Amino acid sequence: MIKHAKTYKHVLPSLVIAADWSTDERKRWMVRAERVDSCAYIVYPPEPVGDKATLISRLRSQVREGESLLIGFDFPIGLPAKYAQRVGVTSFRDAMSQFGRDRWKSFYSISDSPNLRQPFSPLPTHQTGKYRSKLAKALECQDLSALRRRCELKTSTRRAAECLFFTMGGAQVGAAAIVGWRDVIQTTLENIKLWPFDGDLSSLLSEQGVTIAEIYPAEAYLHLDIKIGRGTGRTKTSRDDRKKAAMRWSSAFSTGQIRLSNAAQSWVEWGFRSEDDFDAMAGLLSMLQIVTGLRSCDVPDTVEVKQIEGWILGQEFIED
Repeated sequence: MIKHAKTYKHVLPSLVIAADWSTDERKRWMVRAERVDSCAYIVYPPEPVGDKATLISRLRSQVREGESLLIGFDFPIGLPAKYAQRVGVTSFRDAMSQFGRDRWKSFYSISDSPNLRQPFSPLPTHQTGKYRSKLAKALECQDLSALRRRCELKTSTRRAAECLFFTMGGAQVGAAAIVGWRDVIQTTLENIKLWPFDGDLSSLLSEQGVTIAEIYPAEAYLHLDIKIGRGTGRTKTSRDDRKKAAMRWSSAFSTGQIRLSNAAQSWVEWGFRSEDDFDAMAGLLSMLQIVTGLRSCDVPDTVEVKQIEGWILGQEFIED
């Protein structure tokens, strides 16, 4: 059966950030919300992510000692269980401390000759070829569908996500994951908490420091009842379509626990600069629904999900 939202009590983070991610720094945008009392947030307009190497320390410096902050990144955080089994990984956090070093030295290097310790493929190309089958064979699987995490599988409301390691096409996420893992998470690993690997969200946010979670725009659209993208007659590349899709945010988030600042309201009414800042705003509003208890952040109660694969924040699941 599907797990439904439940209200839970915890100390709310002082700062909540949603970052829409890309290999291109010009397309990396984030939106912030600051807690203004014990249970309400003010949402501010989109801003560039800036220097990725200093992002975590910059955000951490903006909250007081003893307080927590939650950052959602739009890239996969976790490994496919099938792949982890092949390479003997039993903990994503432990693996993150090793990638790029020693026997994992080539892990982050995209290659046309992938292998189990260099899994990202192929290199950028305009030529056609059997890249999917080649990658699956190199990773000892029959096809790439076996290399999707549970949270990436097709649902009744969303198509399946692309395989983490496949780096070709508009739906690919591998290149952005490399940048996020190598340049943001791994460099700060000892000073951050990873949800759900380090515990449930309530517990993590009740402690001071930085908690990082995975978010996904397509999932956020469902939470916010946004109609845009494939099959809706609207495209994210159209400012007019973005404006229409986000129209109800102006009234829905004008009072209550989640409130748009005047500046953020202007961005909504204008239709945003691009699909990147639009996605960052959608991601943040979805995250705020979760931290204020309006949506559940439960995850499947399996070792695979909680230690290896991870989960998309707020995604519902069907119990086995």
